[in-house]
Amino acid sequence: MRNLIKILFLLLGFIAIFASCQERQETAIKGYLKCYVDESLYDVVKAERDSFVVHYPQSKIDLVTVKAREGITAVFNGEAKLFVSSRNLNNEERTFYDKQKSPLKGFKFCFDAVVPIVRDDDPREKITIDEIKKILKGEMRGFTVFLPEPNSGVYEYLKEKLLDDQNPQNVSIVQSEKETINKVKSVRKSLGFVGLNTLSSVKGVKILEVASKTRSDGESLYYKPYVAYLVSESYPLVRTTTIFINDYGIGLAAGFSTFLTSYDGQKIVSQNNLGPATVPVKMVELNRR
Repeated sequence: MRNLIKILFLLLGFIAIFASCQERQETAIKGYLKCYVDESLYDVVKAERDSFVVHYPQSKIDLVTVKAREGITAVFNGEAKLFVSSRNLNNEERTFYDKQKSPLKGFKFCFDAVVPIVRDDDPREKITIDEIKKILKGEMRGFTVFLPEPNSGVYEYLKEKLLDDQNPQNVSIVQSEKETINKVKSVRKSLGFVGLNTLSSVKGVKILEVASKTRSDGESLYYKPYVAYLVSESYPLVRTTTIFINDYGIGLAAGFSTFLTSYDGQKIVSQNNLGPATVPVKMVELNRR
């Protein structure tokens, strides 16, 4: 009987040691992470991931491309520990956040932009915010307009910022930003809207300069989404991207999110022609009402 008790204690000890080792398999720089990424930001986050795993070869990070609404839902329900989003919470999501007392945290990542694009051979070079509003409301014709589907960050951004939360009219809805780009390439007199980072290695389309302000002499001020104009928010369609994390501890999700907001991570942001938004890290406003 005594031998049986000793064996039992030994087994319990081995189990405790094994569990302890299992717990230590993941740290801030070691382990496995499935990171959800907004389709608008895939290229920059891939560059961040590639740099991170070179620095920390015991880490493995798989990127899963999703729409903004899908990614936020995934971090809310625990399907994802980390989501890099093109937007903050909308009113519906904030209400859910308040009711659920979610542990979700949000951090600024970078300044991105929604950009209007046309074919390379289109003579148009500029467009105003008022013209964009009229086009999206169906009040101004002459374009075939392509938008990624309603769960995308681009669609929700235009709906909220320019259309008073009303849906666009007389537009063609496609499945993704990449499909939007391909449609614009193939259709003459077309106009599309995508995230700036989606265009990082794309040819065949051009970005229109955008104006929202008029000088005292009546001349419109047009801007392209250059880094300086993103950081200063002079570009009219700038947006602040957000890192959502629901595993705020010492795991790989925390380690990678810290890297994204670090000096090295923000340097990669600049190299991708986006605007650095941290250093020091700035918490996004997620306070409950």
